[in-house]
Amino acid sequence: MDFDIIILLDVVVTILVSYKFFTLIKETRAIQLLNGVLVLFLIRFASKVLGLKIFNSLLDQIKTLVLIALPVVFQPELRRALEQIGRGKVLNYLIRKDKFKTYIDKLVATVMRLSRDKIGALIVLKRSTGLRDIIDTGVELDAKLSPELLVNIFTPKSPLHDGAVIIDKDRIIAANCLLPLTKDQRLRQSLGTRHRAAIGITEETDAFVVIVSEETGTVSTTYEGKIKYGLDEFTLKEKLFTKFEELEIS
Repeated sequence: MDFDIIILLDVVVTILVSYKFFTLIKETRAIQLLNGVLVLFLIRFASKVLGLKIFNSLLDQIKTLVLIALPVVFQPELRRALEQIGRGKVLNYLIRKDKFKTYIDKLVATVMRLSRDKIGALIVLKRSTGLRDIIDTGVELDAKLSPELLVNIFTPKSPLHDGAVIIDKDRIIAANCLLPLTKDQRLRQSLGTRHRAAIGITEETDAFVVIVSEETGTVSTTYEGKIKYGLDEFTLKEKLFTKFEELEIS
């Protein structure tokens, strides 16, 4: 099994590197030279199959010369590739991924803390649909997301605890917001207002909502009008990574 995974990883890495290489040299003179090199290798293969020993020997000498000449011929393209790495395209991608993971870890840790303390919470995570009409019903904050601030907002008897928090990327945009309640009659009667509001907003927008029950501490999520109950830390992280994998964190 481990061997199969290594082979798969090898294939994926090879494809990605090859694709990146071709995107760097396309529409340059290097692509013409590469085509010539590929033709030479095909001729070498055919010659070996046919058993042309003298011709094979000649091609071996040419192959050696080509391999020595390639770094010189491709110098501009190699320099351009190294410059792109130096400018940080690869590095910036890795940094963004690290920031995104930190953002998700921070958010999930806060939700789990609220769950342990049985502090009710309603957290709306904005995706592509605008939420201005919802934001206008609450108190605008535009504050950097932090576990301490989020916990303080939802702590019982705090001025902003009764309502939803709107989060856009890594910023808390507003608190104490009113959400539309779902009109779905098929839902069980025991479902509370917080959960009905969470379903309601996802029926009208593409937002992703996290709910913490103040009675049981149970973590639930809603998306596209559907609710999932009893999420643990791992499952919540998985859902967030899936729904926000393209999220840009500043």
